[in-house]
Amino acid sequence: MKKFLLALLFLNTFITFSQDVIMQTTTVSQCGGVFYDSGGASDFYSDNENFILTICPDTPGQQVQLNFTAFSTQIDADIMTIYDGDDTTANAFGTYSGGGAAANPGMFSATPNNPTGCLTIEFVSDAAGNTSGWAADISCYEPCQTIVSQLDTASPAPNGDGYIRVCPNEEIILNGSATFSVDGTGASYEWDLGDGNFISGQSATFSYPTPGVYIVNLNVTDTNTDPGPDGCTNDNLINQVIQVGTEPDFAGTQAVDSVICFGDSTTINGVVTPTEFLNDCTPPVSGTTFLPDGNGATYETSVTVDCYDTSQTLTDINQIVAICVNMEHSFLGDLDINIISPTGQVAVLKGFPGGGGIYLGGANDDGSNTPGVGAEYCFSTTGTVTLENGPTITAGSNPPNNSITPGTYLPEGGFGPLLGSPLNGDWTIQIIDNWTIDNGYIFSWSIEFDPNLQPPELSFTPVTVTEGWDADSAIVSTSGNDITVQPATAGTHCFTYRTTDDFGCEYTEVVCIDVLPEIDNGLPNDLFLCNPGAPPYIFDLTQNDATITAPSTIPGDLIITYHETQADADNDTAPIATPANYTSSAVLGVPQTIYVRVEYLNSGCFETETFTLNITTQPTINPAPDMETCDDPSNDGFEPFDLESQNLAILGTQSPANFLVTYHLSFADADMGVGALVSPYTNTVNPQPIYVRVQVINDAACYVASPLPVFDLIVNLNDDSSFTMTPNCSGGTVSGVVTPGGTFSFNPVPSDGATIDSVTGDVTNGVSGASYTIEYTTSGICPTTTTQGLTVQTTDDPSFTLQPTCDGGIVDTIATPGGTFTFNPVPTDSAVLDSTTGTITNGTSGATYTLEYTTSGTCPSSSTQSVTVFAAEDATFSVIENCDGATMNVIGDMGGTFVFNPVPTDGATIDATTGEVTNGTSGTTYTVEYTTSGPCPENSFQNVTVLNQDDPSFTVQANCDGGIVDSVVTPGGTFAFNPAVTDAAVIDVNTGTVTSATPGASYTIEYTTAGACIGTSTQILDVLTADDSSFTYTPTCDGGIVDTVATPGGTFTFNTPPADAAVLDASSGLITGGNPNSTYSVDYTTNGPCPTTTNQSVTVYPEPVAVAASPLEVCDDNTPDGFTAIDLSIKNNEISGGNPAYAVTYYLTQMDADMEVNPLPIPYTNISNPQIIFVRVEDVNTSCYTTTTLQLDVEQAPVAFTPTPLEFCDPDSDGFGVFTLTDAEAEITGGAPGLTVTYHETPSDAQNNVNALVSPYNNIVVDMQTIYVR
Repeated sequence: MKKFLLALLFLNTFITFSQDVIMQTTTVSQCGGVFYDSGGASDFYSDNENFILTICPDTPGQQVQLNFTAFSTQIDADIMTIYDGDDTTANAFGTYSGGGAAANPGMFSATPNNPTGCLTIEFVSDAAGNTSGWAADISCYEPCQTIVSQLDTASPAPNGDGYIRVCPNEEIILNGSATFSVDGTGASYEWDLGDGNFISGQSATFSYPTPGVYIVNLNVTDTNTDPGPDGCTNDNLINQVIQVGTEPDFAGTQAVDSVICFGDSTTINGVVTPTEFLNDCTPPVSGTTFLPDGNGATYETSVTVDCYDTSQTLTDINQIVAICVNMEHSFLGDLDINIISPTGQVAVLKGFPGGGGIYLGGANDDGSNTPGVGAEYCFSTTGTVTLENGPTITAGSNPPNNSITPGTYLPEGGFGPLLGSPLNGDWTIQIIDNWTIDNGYIFSWSIEFDPNLQPPELSFTPVTVTEGWDADSAIVSTSGNDITVQPATAGTHCFTYRTTDDFGCEYTEVVCIDVLPEIDNGLPNDLFLCNPGAPPYIFDLTQNDATITAPSTIPGDLIITYHETQADADNDTAPIATPANYTSSAVLGVPQTIYVRVEYLNSGCFETETFTLNITTQPTINPAPDMETCDDPSNDGFEPFDLESQNLAILGTQSPANFLVTYHLSFADADMGVGALVSPYTNTVNPQPIYVRVQVINDAACYVASPLPVFDLIVNLNDDSSFTMTPNCSGGTVSGVVTPGGTFSFNPVPSDGATIDSVTGDVTNGVSGASYTIEYTTSGICPTTTTQGLTVQTTDDPSFTLQPTCDGGIVDTIATPGGTFTFNPVPTDSAVLDSTTGTITNGTSGATYTLEYTTSGTCPSSSTQSVTVFAAEDATFSVIENCDGATMNVIGDMGGTFVFNPVPTDGATIDATTGEVTNGTSGTTYTVEYTTSGPCPENSFQNVTVLNQDDPSFTVQANCDGGIVDSVVTPGGTFAFNPAVTDAAVIDVNTGTVTSATPGASYTIEYTTAGACIGTSTQILDVLTADDSSFTYTPTCDGGIVDTVATPGGTFTFNTPPADAAVLDASSGLITGGNPNSTYSVDYTTNGPCPTTTNQSVTVYPEPVAVAASPLEVCDDNTPDGFTAIDLSIKNNEISGGNPAYAVTYYLTQMDADMEVNPLPIPYTNISNPQIIFVRVEDVNTSCYTTTTLQLDVEQAPVAFTPTPLEFCDPDSDGFGVFTLTDAEAEITGGAPGLTVTYHETPSDAQNNVNALVSPYNNIVVDMQTIYVR
């Protein structure tokens, strides 16, 4: 049976889904079928219908749609109203009546703000006449859910301002997601990178090659295609700012010299300047717009601004820097020039008329459409005069004329009307050509805003963090960011200047210099002429060419020139013209210096060297003494000699700077200049003759050699200074002296009192074990010195140490064992000494004994030590028992150790140092042992019995005011709150009773006993909770209704009985019969175990105030019958007093106004003249209303007749004259009384009753002009 019913339910659901809906008062839930009027698909609806039908979706969350395919009702009589909700309190889409395509309501959908998804249709037909009605297809759609995209993670992470900063081409990884109000299954994600590129997916990895600012957003689209084929998307913007760093400017990073000589240095300057990125927010400039001749014609040209925040508006007129127009026109007085904001707000830059026939720019006034020459006119608050009052110049053609000087002018109407306009959007220049004949052109125009309006994140300047040169061995010094370089090798050398900024980006600039090759020349030789005779003295300087280029690796690139001065060589001036045959100015003893310039090619890189030109005579050899020396210890007859030490003797008065002295073993060697001996030279025979050669330096041909030896080398033998030293107990003695007659001495001399005999060498008064160095020096021709070490024999060490014992002492160390111990002095008690070991026994406690120890060695000695026998120790102590155990008081020696003896098993503990017993069991006895800590320890024992502990337990009972204590195990203690309370609760310290407590609060009560061993325990008191008597009221038009009651079941009463007829329901709290604006005070009392009372006041909604309206007077239509369509709503503001909270509706009868039925349509055609209708004024916030009346009066409109044209005879034939406009007035009015006539230049002025002309009037259009009459 259950299965059968279930199947029927599904069948019913299917049938309901597919059937059509007929207009009636009901609610249906379906998403298909056709909605018909009450006549269905084929019949008319009926008279006097008043139906309200609500159509809801059959699936929660969907929205109903109606698409009217046919519609025909009696116009303004049978009316349909459609509401966006599930009843008629919802917002109305509108009211509909009539027939034909224009009257068809079309498509309706429940809006996203409609939580029910339903549409409510109200249809009211009158008592006469009906038609075919309507048909509308019913469907449902799933509305878009709320989708919010978000950035989850970013690498690099945003900085403190929320910006991501990266380098060009640096990888960026973004991960995002979205929140969905319904379901995000199947949603797609796409990243908009802000540079025209897109990446699909929740994760995006990308980079930007170009510096700048990019705004990244995540677009999320779900799978719901009901609202549109592409699905629903998120409405929010992430607007993640990514700033891509700019490359810095290295201008100024350069070398002072790009090419340097080898060995020279140069300075390289390091300069880096961050590059600012400025967002280009300059609005575009419009193109050319032709301004043809027109009569009231309007021409517009726009630019689009789109680089500011979407919410940014103009808040200060000075935020518009300038509006500039490049244009030409041949009649300034012809024009209105306006600026229109994206929201349609208009500011007048130049108003009509004004300026007359003055040109703008270089206008071409030949009547053709050939453009003139534009001039730039800017409008700004910095201007000083308006455009029409500006200075003029002569410009234009056909003919030239006065033209407003290009420049900046005040906007005639100011920029104030533009305040509040969004910055983004289309800004438009509007030109109104009010008169015929003249034309012109706008060639371009632009608008400039204050740069400070730009969002700060769209511009940036990186900050330099580090800058400097890479390390290089060629850098010899650094000054700030400048370096001095001196490369060690020739060739190209490059240096890198490196900088990093606060984006983390690194940039480099490389500066290279060229170092020319090293000039690696040799040194030139001095040149000589030996005994040349009489001058001139001719030298071949080029002999040095080969010497100079010999070591060079680039001899072919070296240019050699010879000069007579250093300045000439440095400046490469006055080279010696014939260096191979040069006449020198040198004379005997006065050489001439020649300066050589060696240059690399013609680079200016060079070295200079010098040599001399010398005129010399034949040298001489002077006698020199023999060279004698003592032999070394080998005494073999051979020793090294410094032969050059003889140079001064041999040269005599000749200068060592000019002559070379060499030493030889034979005359032949000396004469040939070969086999020169090298110092130090060791003789080969003893004695050995030496031959000498003296030569002019650098002139081998100018010399003298000795035919006989000039001196001999002689080596003398050394004395033998050896001897023997024998030690003894006070020093030592000498024996075995090989060469007597010398002298003995200490070396070094000791400071300990030891002495030595300088003749015999015997040492006395030496210190035991000390070492001395004895030196013996002979007194012959070649004396020598010998040293011997002496160590004095050691005296025995008699030292020893004693340690006391409890009955004497023991020797624990002996420096030299084998000696004998004795008492010194001998004691008079019974103490005994072992002479071999030094052990003392049977000594008296605390007595002192002195021992003497004597060694038995070759050099014996003795020493003494004293020892004091240890004193006896005292282990007595006393006990003070307590509730936890006991404490100990040591009477005897302090510093001992306490222990339990025996050790208890109940958890009691004892402090080994103080003896304090803790954690003892109440009433239990423990035995404590104390042992002293001295060298002769003693012990003693004491019993400890722990005092008994109080029982603090108790119980408590709660009540509405607090609570009471109903049992205590150990009476006589005290009660307290713990922790202390912060409210008004009070506790009796003796009984524990709590009063004045907060209902429902918890308190901790602590009880402490008063015995010897007090105890403490706590209990939680949870006070009974007081009833919550809170409630809320909502006012009504005649009282109030209770919305919420925290604790139902209580009673409502008036706190103060009202004097009016208000009635209060004691159970529900409903107030009825109250007066508007009256306030009633109501008490509500609960009926629980802890009842409470709450008071609330409610003020009855005020009755709306309707202002008695003046009659609504309107002009009759073209049929003068006293009946016309009247817009009743023009009286709304007057009747409501301008109160935006009042809704005003109009009715035929008072009953309809009270019942709020059959409101009159607007426009409404009166049915009598005059006619009284009824007005209902309802407060939309409270639904309270009042009524009043309104009189409708239809007045007959005046008739205007076309007059005969006014004519003027033109004496100067210029097409302009003076007209008395009032001459036509009688014809226009037909003589009707009570009419006012005004004259205007345009139809709009006449229609709006503005800019009336003054008579007499000068025409402004040549020859013929139309005037509009009101």
